[in-house]
Amino acid sequence: MELNYSRLNGEYLNWSLKNGDGRDSNDLRFGQYLHSKYSNMKEFTDVFYFESCEFVYSTLLKDLYELEEKD
Repeated sequence: MELNYSRLNGEYLNWSLKNGDGRDSNDLRFGQYLHSKYSNMKEFTDVFYFESCEFVYSTLLKDLYELEEKD
């Protein structure tokens, strides 16, 4: 499955409601969770080690926008 605007927005909303800006019950950060779920994460800025889900979300949103502009 590939990450896109719709999926990123849904993942962020779901994560924020369940975990706030922190880790989930499996001790995963938001970026780690996305890396494990989406096959195209190599196309984006590496957000694997960042704690803040808001930072990860905004970084990936920017990356999606820039990728779209290239097409």
